[in-house]
Amino acid sequence: MHRLPVPALSRRVRYAGVLAVAVFIAYYSLTGTPPGARSGGPLWDKYLHFVAYAGLGATIAYATLDRPLAERVVLVLAMAGLYGVAIELTQGVLPSRYFSIGDMTANVLGAALSLTWLLIERRIRYVSV
Repeated sequence: MHRLPVPALSRRVRYAGVLAVAVFIAYYSLTGTPPGARSGGPLWDKYLHFVAYAGLGATIAYATLDRPLAERVVLVLAMAGLYGVAIELTQGVLPSRYFSIGDMTANVLGAALSLTWLLIERRIRYVSV
């Protein structure tokens, strides 16, 4: 079977990517709203939460490519899922934001969806850059 080559960036760069995505999520979750977020319909914000945390989980899955599979699953779910819970709890104490179980659920489900990256990895091979 031919496996698609994917660059294996340095560990530092991979974890910097995780940090960048986490900061982006924190910024929009705690201080602002992405342009157009209010005009997408009644569940649009849940969709944004779901996609954001799927992205965070995927960056964590990629960042941990040198770890055993079981450890990676736990790291993705723990780091992305708990980050989503923490952000939502933080929103609950901010006067300009609000706490939402629906948003928290979308965060955790997005993090869980990102585990599909681990299935996709069977079809790729990491190459040094």
